[in-house]
Amino acid sequence: MERIAIACIVSCLAMMYLPFAWIFLTAFWGVFFTVASLLALWLIRKKNQWGGVIISIIFSCCWCLFLIQQLITQAQYVQTLPKKQRAQIMIEKVLHQRDYQTAIALLKFSDEDENYRFYLSWQAPQPLAAGQSWLGEVTLKPLASRANFGGFQRQKWLYANHIVGYAVVKNAVFVADHPDLRERLLRHNLDLWQQQPQSELFLALGFGDKRFLSQETLQLFQQTGTAHLIAISGLHIGLVMLLGVALARSVQYFLPAHRITPFLPLLFGGMCALLYSYLADFSIPTVRAIIALIFLLWLRFFRSYLNWWQCYVRCIAIFVLLDPLILLSDSFWLSALAVLCLLIWNHLFPLSVCSVRGKKLHQFGKITYYILALIHLQIGLFLLFTPITIFFFSGFNFFNLWINLWIVPIFSFVLIPLILFSILTFDYFHSWALCQFIAQQCVEGLKIFKTGWHPVSELENLWISLIFLGLCLLWGMFCIRYAKYQRTKTDEHHWLPTSTLFRLEVSALVERTDFQTILKIIGMILGIMLWQLGFYYYQQYRTLWTLEMLDVGQGMSILIRQNGKGVLYDTAASWRGGSMAELEIIPYLQRQGIELEAIIISHDDNDHSGGAEMLLRYFPNATLITSSEKTYAGKTPEPCYQGVQWRWRDLDWQVIAPYKVEKTAKNHQSCVMLINDGKHNVLLTGDLDKTAELQYLEHFPTIDILQVAHHGSRTSTSTTFLQKTAPKIALISAGIGNQWHFPHQDIISRLRQFQVDTLVTATVGQIRLRFTKQGNIEVETARTLLQPWFKQLL
Repeated sequence: MERIAIACIVSCLAMMYLPFAWIFLTAFWGVFFTVASLLALWLIRKKNQWGGVIISIIFSCCWCLFLIQQLITQAQYVQTLPKKQRAQIMIEKVLHQRDYQTAIALLKFSDEDENYRFYLSWQAPQPLAAGQSWLGEVTLKPLASRANFGGFQRQKWLYANHIVGYAVVKNAVFVADHPDLRERLLRHNLDLWQQQPQSELFLALGFGDKRFLSQETLQLFQQTGTAHLIAISGLHIGLVMLLGVALARSVQYFLPAHRITPFLPLLFGGMCALLYSYLADFSIPTVRAIIALIFLLWLRFFRSYLNWWQCYVRCIAIFVLLDPLILLSDSFWLSALAVLCLLIWNHLFPLSVCSVRGKKLHQFGKITYYILALIHLQIGLFLLFTPITIFFFSGFNFFNLWINLWIVPIFSFVLIPLILFSILTFDYFHSWALCQFIAQQCVEGLKIFKTGWHPVSELENLWISLIFLGLCLLWGMFCIRYAKYQRTKTDEHHWLPTSTLFRLEVSALVERTDFQTILKIIGMILGIMLWQLGFYYYQQYRTLWTLEMLDVGQGMSILIRQNGKGVLYDTAASWRGGSMAELEIIPYLQRQGIELEAIIISHDDNDHSGGAEMLLRYFPNATLITSSEKTYAGKTPEPCYQGVQWRWRDLDWQVIAPYKVEKTAKNHQSCVMLINDGKHNVLLTGDLDKTAELQYLEHFPTIDILQVAHHGSRTSTSTTFLQKTAPKIALISAGIGNQWHFPHQDIISRLRQFQVDTLVTATVGQIRLRFTKQGNIEVETARTLLQPWFKQLL
């Protein structure tokens, strides 16, 4: 059965990462499934167990293909609709409701049409709530997102949530409100808590509603390694079930012996968990937890036995078959891997084999044993889950172990039960005041440890993972060798002398574990990572310097990097409460381990200078260079005007425009830079217009790389300019579906006329140009045709 479960999981995973072009190869899949079916029937006839495995693979692949094709077909249909639509809007879930509103909603464009799930940007003044119906004018946008190397894949998140389009609502008319019991309870508590400190935390823990969580709060929990506490998931559901079981067991103390049964507490605990899931609106993580709980209760009620690996694999297979798109969700992988880490830790290093002065730990009392069990689990999570945390969040907190040792018990056994008690009693006993005090103290405590957050680059992550796996390999080899050594002795030997305070029975550990298989898997992963590390250093060795145009939407930011240092040309846009510097630029610099030594701002328009303040706060020692007198983050800029030259690393920089520094630099006063490495010329033009191009025409040399001015607008990149510079590659930074329709088709046609290879971030995502020591230019893009279907533009 485990083979069938693993086959289903692997098949669905493979289908989720197919290139877009493969999804609709009907003839190919027809032949493939026909041949596979015939093979399965032949194996079944021969009574071979692999026949069932092949049948499960066929079923899983067909099911995944059906769901993916259905989702893509809906998304493609939505893109064929007129941009402006009148739609019936049914709010499913409010995602954010502070300075702006976003929601997931069902849209219906006509009475005959079906409902489509949309990500909604609500710009109308009315507040949203789940269960509301509206009639409004919506602006449809393509289902696409920015694509940067290693960045957050928003398009993947949308598909994982079965969303087929974006829509912006600027005005709408309220039609009806149909709140269910959960929504009514939420609104009642919202009125009760909204003006109280930490109310956002109460709503997140009580109802799974994170619409009011500020960016600062989310960042605090993420950077202290406690983000799992504010997302209702298996931990919370299991806790509530445990409380329900304990409550039912306490009631049974007052019953006659013949009335006491172990099934009623389990059933009551399951009902409590189901109620909590209902309060959390049956969010995807809670549904996963409930399914796993039902599976385990079913095993218990029918007295079936499965070991930990069998239970785990079958649960994952059930999740995947119910919704294969769950494999695109990071939260699923975090939950699944966290549970796997705990299971492996308990299997390899169970607390039951530990002893102190010859006494087993459970002999020291229940309370002591439970405290030690909590510490034991947290140590296991810290050791095994930290590399996974680094992979997903590009960083870790040095104090993570100590933080979880005190905050997990407080949240689990004090705060969450109190919040649920307050909700179910409508705060009749004023328990919210105690909740508020406890939550405030927890948040203040977390702020102390926030300084322990350490961003980790991709290279550091690779090294950490290699060291971790290497230590695991050495430990496994030691256990096997020592177990063999023990078996050769007639007397009992232990890993540590009996006089020590702690003793671990290595032989018992090795006997119940297939260490050989585990070590082979670790060795294989280690080999793959060593190959990755070798390839990385090979690329570094052969690369002289790199130019990267980041995908920052309708703005621009270009990174020039060499030997771990960088110069940033333009900083993209900002808006109230955020900026592209926070969303894309700084995270990318952290992932790459790059320190900025200079920030050049071409001109003062927001889409080029919006992130300067944030970047200068993050890199206070970076030199600021602009063509205006405007200061950013209190830093006086170095002037950018014609004639200024300098050498940075192995590159010569020359300013071609403007003639003088202005108080405020506009498009035609952009700081135009020429970069030369001895073989290639790169021209960065900012938003220079045609008039300025002609004005500085005599100063432009023949170039290899051109940053097309003003995002490909008709106001720039004249024929005369292209004749003079004769670029080989043109880079255009533009947002997907931007309102100005940049780049204009006239500019694209003009570049093609001059046989210039043109790359647009809206189409290919981030662009990376490697200038090698051999004098070649290698082009990489974040979005390619061979990448999985969920990364492609429709």
